[in-house]
Amino acid sequence: MAEQIPMGIGELGFQNLIFKRKFRYTFELFDICGSGSVPRHYVKLASRPNLSIEETEVNFLNAKTWIPGKAAWETITVTYIDVATAESKPLFDWLASVYDFTDRVNLKQGSQRADYAATGVIKLWDGCGSLLETWELKDVWPTSVNFGDLDYSSSDEATIELTLRYSDVQYTNDCPGFEIEPCCTPCGDN
Repeated sequence: MAEQIPMGIGELGFQNLIFKRKFRYTFELFDICGSGSVPRHYVKLASRPNLSIEETEVNFLNAKTWIPGKAAWETITVTYIDVATAESKPLFDWLASVYDFTDRVNLKQGSQRADYAATGVIKLWDGCGSLLETWELKDVWPTSVNFGDLDYSSSDEATIELTLRYSDVQYTNDCPGFEIEPCCTPCGDN
């Protein structure tokens, strides 16, 4: 007999299932120049981290196979609504610490990690305001700053788009709060 499956919506139709929604998130930057932070309410667009895993090719005689190699976190893009407020000062201070675009003669750059690196925190929320997951990005700094285009025919707000590099990520599943347990068989246990 051929395999068959139910053709209904299945578990996706359960009334107690919580969908993570793209528009229920916040992104904040902390630890800017020691203690500054950029408020979450000016973020227009962000993304969760992406992980790339290299392929390691293994060759022997007439065959090849592949195994996972080193992993690297990819950059993310965050777009801020550009507003004329003193609350945006920490963002501009941070950008100028990475590369001081405000002083065309000296063009200083922060030399210690504390000068240019921040901590980024992405949080996903449910519809009641309860935390679903947290991504903490360590040692965040911009690799690209796009102050955005201007257009006489558009009523859109001005934006600042940042491409952010970070060194490490701490993921926390806040709801339902399960622990992630990877499989890792040590030598001699197989």
